Amino acid sequence: MTRFDKIIRWFQGDESGAALVEAAITIPLVLLLSAGVFEFSNVLNTRLLLEAGVEDAGRYMARCSSDWETCKGRAKNLAANGAVTNGSARVTGWLPATVEITKARSLNAVDVATGTQLYLSSKSTVDVVDVSTSYSYPDVGFWSSLGFGALTLSVSHQERVIGW
Repeated sequence: MTRFDKIIRWFQGDESGAALVEAAITIPLVLLLSAGVFEFSNVLNTRLLLEAGVEDAGRYMARCSSDWETCKGRAKNLAANGAVTNGSARVTGWLPATVEITKARSLNAVDVATGTQLYLSSKSTVDVVDVSTSYSYPDVGFWSSLGFGALTLSVSHQERVIGW
């Protein structure tokens, strides 16, 4: 029997370090999986906050009774900061200036191609306001370490105008 065979036979019967080897293999995988879940939940939370902001701004614009520019400035602040004036940022780095608000006037209440009624209205057209934004997600490092590029979250909301 060679010396190498003796060493192999000696290790075959010894299981005292098996738990350490198993832990050394599984712990990095569990940590990697946990980091991925954490990063994904942050992305999802950020997107939900952006959606809530543009929906709030759309509802505000649809019912605002002041002039367009005043309402627009207040709605942008409402989207990004959660309040018409002042407030604290919903999402770090999301500024009111990145919120786009446009009015789409005279949309048909009925789809002319299919005859489907799109909006309940006593007239043939309705006024609609569109609110949208884009936000560059600042990753924690996990996203880029997997080789993905920068992540940009884009959300929009359309609301039928009741005021004006």
